[in-house]
Amino acid sequence: MALEEYSGLQVLASSTYDDITLQLVKDNLEFYYVKSMHTLETFNDPDKQMQSCASNIGLRIGRGALSKHISHIWKELGKNEANLVYSFKDVANNVVRIFNVKKLRIKIVESPHIE
Repeated sequence: MALEEYSGLQVLASSTYDDITLQLVKDNLEFYYVKSMHTLETFNDPDKQMQSCASNIGLRIGRGALSKHISHIWKELGKNEANLVYSFKDVANNVVRIFNVKKLRIKIVESPHIE
């Protein structure tokens, strides 16, 4: 989605690596996006979703570079918006709890990107 459609974006965390800048931003309606250059992709949940967002934006970067971006963004987000990080973790834990109640099994593994 084109960035020009949105005004009032707030950058929550940013990472620049290999001449590529990747940002986690939110709009005035509290929707979250992964942003690169002038392109936004809706962000719903942490870590794997960030990988999907980068791909949907059209970034073709290696896993190692993407991992460094994600790690930097989560560290910065943890410093600047710790409550948001906890909220994302709560959402992930609630999804696991719901699946487990329905006899489905998902195991949460701590990501090195989220502290």
